[in-house]
Amino acid sequence: MVVLRIAMRFLSSSKSQTALIVMGLAVGIAIQLFVGLLLQNLGAGFIGTITQNAPHVTVLPGGNATQLEQWEDMVARVEGIGGVKAVSVAADSPALVSKGAVSSSVLVRGFDIDDAARIYSIKEDIYEGAAPADGGHVLLGRELAQGLSVGVGDNLTIVTAARDTFDFRVSGLFDLGSAAVNERWVIMTLAASQTVFKMGGNATSIELKVGDVLQARSVAGKVGSALAGEPVKVENWMDLNPDVFSAVSAQRSSGLMIQSFVLLSLLIGIASLLSITVIQKSRQIGILKAMGIRDRDASLIFLFQGFFYGLLGTVVGTVIGTGLFLGFLKALEASGDSIITSALNVPFIVGSSLVVIAAATMASLLPALKSRRLSPVEVIRGG
Repeated sequence: MVVLRIAMRFLSSSKSQTALIVMGLAVGIAIQLFVGLLLQNLGAGFIGTITQNAPHVTVLPGGNATQLEQWEDMVARVEGIGGVKAVSVAADSPALVSKGAVSSSVLVRGFDIDDAARIYSIKEDIYEGAAPADGGHVLLGRELAQGLSVGVGDNLTIVTAARDTFDFRVSGLFDLGSAAVNERWVIMTLAASQTVFKMGGNATSIELKVGDVLQARSVAGKVGSALAGEPVKVENWMDLNPDVFSAVSAQRSSGLMIQSFVLLSLLIGIASLLSITVIQKSRQIGILKAMGIRDRDASLIFLFQGFFYGLLGTVVGTVIGTGLFLGFLKALEASGDSIITSALNVPFIVGSSLVVIAAATMASLLPALKSRRLSPVEVIRGG
């Protein structure tokens, strides 16, 4: 194609200028990708830290009720809802745990351990001993065990609000990463908790984990609809933590603004440089028009130039930006723990690259139109 060959000739005739434009684009794209990936992973890591050991959606007794009756039917109805990844039933109650003369106020949580492990990282966070294998054993958090001076195999006593006392043996110790949880939770089997607190076969909550934590509010609405008519209330982590969600949303908006301004600066630069190129190459364009090249083809020359600038700059910038992000993650890993996740969002990288290439091509429209209006007679006469 003649127009394509002419565009490539223009690019190759000014190698230094082409290299500068491409590197300028590459630096801008690298910054855009680095900032975008960093903010995405920072937000994801922050949300993950908040929600990793907490249910995303919770079904609780509504009205004056304190327990969930016929929870098995409710579980069956919510398990098939789109977006729900895990369901766990809990039988909770405050109590007093004591060892000798030392006692502490706690929250006893009765779980099916296997189900609960799909929501909480209970099994992974047991650093000594094992999960309760029967109703006579309990799990204690690190801080609570230290406060009571107990370890695996020791006995302790749980006193309920009704002043009933029960003896248990410590089967294991856990650390869920939260001192507040570690010093307050006592975990036992679901059946044991129901027996200790005289719940019969009832539960106190149904906890759900969703595939996308940012869809928790939507899933909670579906759960509410599925349980319509039941005396329950449905909560989700987004409504319970509005400040956290607002902060993450603000972070994403600021990141989008930064990337938009970087892209805008790139477009202005491309349009300006190509406009100068039209002036520099006006004599050649005039001669080409005098030889019979059409105005449309003259415009296409600069559209092709903009496309190739965008393509080359995007390839180089993507490599630089991705490399910077991965290097930054390596540095963080070497310095210690970080809440930033390490997900390389390929759709974001590809999408950003396509947007930049398209935008670079569009930025060449103005100089392309300018070349279209050049009169070969005036250009040659003026030259």
